[in-house]
Amino acid sequence: MTDRFTGRPLSLLERHVVAKLLASEFPGAKELRSQLAAARVIGHWGAESPSVDLEVPADVPEARIADGIIPATGTVTDGSGELVGELLVWVSGGKLSALEFSWYGDAAPTELPDPGLVAVRVE
Repeated sequence: MTDRFTGRPLSLLERHVVAKLLASEFPGAKELRSQLAAARVIGHWGAESPSVDLEVPADVPEARIADGIIPATGTVTDGSGELVGELLVWVSGGKLSALEFSWYGDAAPTELPDPGLVAVRVE
């Protein structure tokens, strides 16, 4: 029997960024936090993109949350306090499915921001 579950573990920075967004309280957050240790990166959104697709094993309990973006958004500023983008966590079928770094401006980021530069708001 082969294990279909592939990919790689989240990097320390990916894990810290997702954990920061999931630290907020909203329906399903507790279950999503419990999925983080088992989540794996299964693809990048582009060759230089820090945005990634995630997969959580089938045996990890699902969160009762609608598909789409979780209600916690990370606003990203640079060292001078200028707004440079947002971090979004996506869910599909009650499981973590992606981490997106959307940016403002011309130059696309090639790495995730330091979690200290991220302010989380729950909608």
